[in-house]
Amino acid sequence: MRFRRIEGGSYYSYLTEGCRLCRMGAKMVLFVTGKCPHACYYCPISEERKGRDVVYANERFVESIDDVVDEILSMSAEGVAITGGEPLARLERVREYLEVFSHAGLHTHLYTSIPAEDKILEKLAESGLDEIRFHPPGLENVRAYERPLLRARSLGMEAGFEIPALEFRDDVVEVVNSADAFLNVNELEFSTSNFEELERAGWKPGEFFEAEKSKEIADMYARRVERFHFCSVRFKEIAQFRRRLIRMAFNLPEFYRVTSEGTVICGLVEGDKEEIRKVLIQMGAEFVEVEEGFEVPVEVAENLSSSFDASLIERYPTHDRTILEKHPLR
Repeated sequence: MRFRRIEGGSYYSYLTEGCRLCRMGAKMVLFVTGKCPHACYYCPISEERKGRDVVYANERFVESIDDVVDEILSMSAEGVAITGGEPLARLERVREYLEVFSHAGLHTHLYTSIPAEDKILEKLAESGLDEIRFHPPGLENVRAYERPLLRARSLGMEAGFEIPALEFRDDVVEVVNSADAFLNVNELEFSTSNFEELERAGWKPGEFFEAEKSKEIADMYARRVERFHFCSVRFKEIAQFRRRLIRMAFNLPEFYRVTSEGTVICGLVEGDKEEIRKVLIQMGAEFVEVEEGFEVPVEVAENLSSSFDASLIERYPTHDRTILEKHPLR
């Protein structure tokens, strides 16, 4: 079997279209609900989302479909990954979003822990779902997913398993290969919400908060599965996340300086907003109004530093505008 090695120690013999777009940073992540019938000890979902019936588009809290559309446009998304919680716990909500995405020509894939019945799979296919990824909770009851895999494929969807590298299971290999499905294995990851549970289960965190020896389990699957992809914790950071940031950064006005990590650098002028706005308009300067004041070109902030509170900032180009560094100019 021939493998292609990619960033961060990831490798594959087969890459789905959903994974290809993720690698490009071109997939928006739609978190459709934090509700889930399971309580997997390794679940990495944050406490602010877990168990809550909330919707997020990437980091943006969603109050309407307009928020989702804005996020798609902000990153020039080519596809959407639908996740949770358990997305099928809110099937009609998922279908409404799928129809919007399908009409927009966006590739969609969905994660679910449910061995979905034919009628559910048919509804998903009718709504335009391109790819479905099953996750047997705790890697148990694996054979219950064999029929859903075959049925999803017969409906024109790409289908497979996406699982964390918890343990090696022969039945996972047998079901995937017999259904001619794909297997995506994710390196087990420590997060603030699962850290204690993973340690209690005997896992130890590595340099990038990957679970040590998790990759060894993934390698065992790679030797047995025809259509295989290993996704490392490091890959998610240096490829998926960074490339998404870069896509978003280059959609901002040109005065933002884009770094190789996808963050942006600009000036921030704070103070009396009406007074600052008048000065910026008189200067003919570009600006973006934010909660704190106005983001402006670096040279404009430097010119105004004697009259207003001006700083140089580095921030994420995301909707939450998280500031990483702030350097006052006086």
